[in-house]
Amino acid sequence: MTRISEHSVRVSCVLLTVLLFYGSTVGCKKPIWEDSLDSPSQLGLAVVNALNNRDKEKLNRLRVQRETYLDWIWPAFPASQPPSNFPGDFAWSNLNKKCNIGMKKWIARYGGQNLEFVAIRFDEPTETYKGFQLLRGTVLMLKNAAGEKGELRILGSVVVKNDRYKLLSYED
Repeated sequence: MTRISEHSVRVSCVLLTVLLFYGSTVGCKKPIWEDSLDSPSQLGLAVVNALNNRDKEKLNRLRVQRETYLDWIWPAFPASQPPSNFPGDFAWSNLNKKCNIGMKKWIARYGGQNLEFVAIRFDEPTETYKGFQLLRGTVLMLKNAAGEKGELRILGSVVVKNDRYKLLSYED
């Protein structure tokens, strides 16, 4: 019968603890596609709720962030390829500025109005790129507090990747 030393048991326990700790923290890194949603309707509802709460931070989290844009969205766009080779940082800067202006504008105009999400639709053809699609011509269908139906065209395209949805931008 083989005898295991106390020292071997302690070393094994330390190694196991280290592996468990590092194995669990590696999975804790936020995924590049974090805060994406299961459907366009979930996305539309989240936008309307954020508007009702005047929550610019939530509106911002519902859209594609810089890392995602530069890592895999921008490189798929024709303008990023020769002969244009338009710089991704410049494109992101313009998109981000547009989004910040739009979020501020739409919160000022519609924030706190207790709008009710009805549906979301896309009036323009879907564009397919390497690894994702863009749903274009985004229209939010809503009801106001008086029950009157209306449409808002405040959102840019919606990105679809692996059956998950996130806004590309807000209209300014």
